Amino acid sequence: MVTTRHSERHGALGFVVSVGWGRPEVLRDLKAAKPSCAVSTMGGTRRVSLRCGKFSTLRCSAAVSDGMAESSAREARLPWDESIAGKEHKLLFMPFIVHQNDRMRSEFEVTDLPFAKELSFQSSERKAARIESWCYRTPEFRKIRSTYIDAGIAAQVWNSVWYPDPAYDLPLLGIDFLSFGKKKVLCILDFQPMSQDAQYLAKYIDPLASIKSKYPGLAGQMSARFYDENQFFSKQLAFGRFENADPVMAELYPAFKEYLEAYIAAIKRATPSTDPEVIAYNLQRQKDYDQYSAERDPAVGLFSTYFGSEWAERFTHDFLFRPAE
Repeated sequence: MVTTRHSERHGALGFVVSVGWGRPEVLRDLKAAKPSCAVSTMGGTRRVSLRCGKFSTLRCSAAVSDGMAESSAREARLPWDESIAGKEHKLLFMPFIVHQNDRMRSEFEVTDLPFAKELSFQSSERKAARIESWCYRTPEFRKIRSTYIDAGIAAQVWNSVWYPDPAYDLPLLGIDFLSFGKKKVLCILDFQPMSQDAQYLAKYIDPLASIKSKYPGLAGQMSARFYDENQFFSKQLAFGRFENADPVMAELYPAFKEYLEAYIAAIKRATPSTDPEVIAYNLQRQKDYDQYSAERDPAVGLFSTYFGSEWAERFTHDFLFRPAE
């Protein structure tokens, strides 16, 4: 299949619409037509529907770049110099996001994946707190998202998820590191499986056992209060619960680096599928993960505390777990 793209500038609306089709003859007919367009807004993103000549029943939509945030320029400002709550407070997980970005850019061809600007950064009017997010894609990953919350000693949080292109059946790489106060640090790091099939687990999950065994502080059991560990979690999940921040760099950081290297190696070894049914299945499983997580993620309460419930709901559903299109 040949993929072609066509851009139309709608002067009255002041933006460019890009649409892709699989057949070049459709593109030729589109160029000869005079597209009409309607604009709607969903989740902070303006979307355009086109109706084109004889393709009056053909509708296509595209996200418009107006009001969209890109990530690379903001990423260049990392690491942050000090906490929003004062330089006496440590940005506990900043070394992790910097290392991930360095490895991501050294191993893959990274481009920004734009998203609603109002969801990219927010500061609290209630307490000293800020949240910033970044989102990327590569030929191997349809989305790599990352979010950091800085509220001084009250909260340091870093969350990241890597979604493989659905041509790959790899697990998602899931990272959730949280610190609240001086005596509560929670860390979750996992290859989140898209299947519980024994062969799948043997291929992607079992090799992590040799890494996890090096870090006894990450051999804890995740609570079943919010999640069923048999859905989208593996037996090699690294889970740590610490009473101070000392193990973060001493044990969690080297474990994180090893898990990340294992994940990069796994996608480098993988062969993408060309079977439409396999690709559709893989994408559906990722959608299932997003829906499952959106319904259960306890972080919505944290977002609401600092940034308000309305923004928290939008951030959860329109950024963190926005369904694939």
